[in-house]
Amino acid sequence: MDQQSGDPGHITEAIYHFNQAINILNGRACIVEVSRHLFDALNKIQTEWGCCYQDLQDLSEMGEIKRFQKMIEEGLETRPRNEFLKSDELKNFVFFKPQIMNMDTLRSHRYRPDVDIEPKLLKKATKEHHKLELSYNKRNDDLVLKRTTELLYIVRSNIAHGEKTPYGPDLKKKERDKLICNAVVPLQCLLIDFLLNYPSQKLIIYGTLAPGMPNNYIISDLQGTWEKCWINGYIDDVHGFPVFHWDTSRPLIEMQLFVSSSLPEKWSIIDEFEGSSYKRRLITAKTNNGITVANIYMPEE
Repeated sequence: MDQQSGDPGHITEAIYHFNQAINILNGRACIVEVSRHLFDALNKIQTEWGCCYQDLQDLSEMGEIKRFQKMIEEGLETRPRNEFLKSDELKNFVFFKPQIMNMDTLRSHRYRPDVDIEPKLLKKATKEHHKLELSYNKRNDDLVLKRTTELLYIVRSNIAHGEKTPYGPDLKKKERDKLICNAVVPLQCLLIDFLLNYPSQKLIIYGTLAPGMPNNYIISDLQGTWEKCWINGYIDDVHGFPVFHWDTSRPLIEMQLFVSSSLPEKWSIIDEFEGSSYKRRLITAKTNNGITVANIYMPEE
């Protein structure tokens, strides 16, 4: 969603959580923490979507899961919706084995981590995942979206509860959460990209990659568009090279925004060119059409 109204602070907070997730992922820390930050990012996007929702009374009467489903249904336009439904990320999530269990269901039946789960209880605990797989196999797109959001919410609740139980720590759940999050994180990243209107296809440039500059050749073969944008922060000169620092308390400075659907194929090359001193992260920017989210290279603060 390129933002026209609402509170830009919500999107900034979402980006903060997303960037934190990427930092953790690159640091090879626990994948569950990565997923937790991405769920926080989705929550902030949902808050922003709620600010722009026309019928606030109707929204307030929805439960949390229903609001999440509504955001996905309305936030994904035709193109990203179709891409999401056809993605390998979704397919891997749907067919993840063993199927994801609803820990609330297990707890309501006095589940003990040191005892094998009875087949009847296991069937109850995995029914949401089973419904998603059935919908996917039947190619019922509307139901797939609904079931996917339901199962994502279950994963979110599962990892929020941690491993504590009245009968001691659930070490098996801890290991399951890690395996599940390996399948969930790529799906979360894809969903965030689609909901924020493809920041993966946008790059803010303030250095030698710009048109007319010596290193523009790295991206000059890409078809795309250029436009002005403005972001909060300041630029330092470090060893003769400009280094941008994002600071929302600073005035806006003008930069250039490059938009190309081919950028994702080029990120590894651009990352290598920028070097380890620069990290590619998301940022909000103002354009003549509103607020957008794009990639930028800046030092790790």
